[in-house]
Amino acid sequence: MAKQKTESALAVGELIRFYSSFESFQREYDKRNPGVVLKIKRHKSSQDYSKRLSAEVLWSDGSITSEHATYLQRVNT
Repeated sequence: MAKQKTESALAVGELIRFYSSFESFQREYDKRNPGVVLKIKRHKSSQDYSKRLSAEVLWSDGSITSEHATYLQRVNT
């Protein structure tokens, strides 16, 4: 699978993990981490029209979710 780079430094096919300093958000992903980026989406905010990035992620538990790119960190292999 070819990697598609974006401004967020995420790439399709990249191994990532969910991270948040907000403990209740993080707890939900402890059993899902790590994951693989399947798709990167750009969204325009209805308020400021700025670009927002999210990623569709296949997690190690088999679930697929859409996540804000700011919560995703590359896993160094």
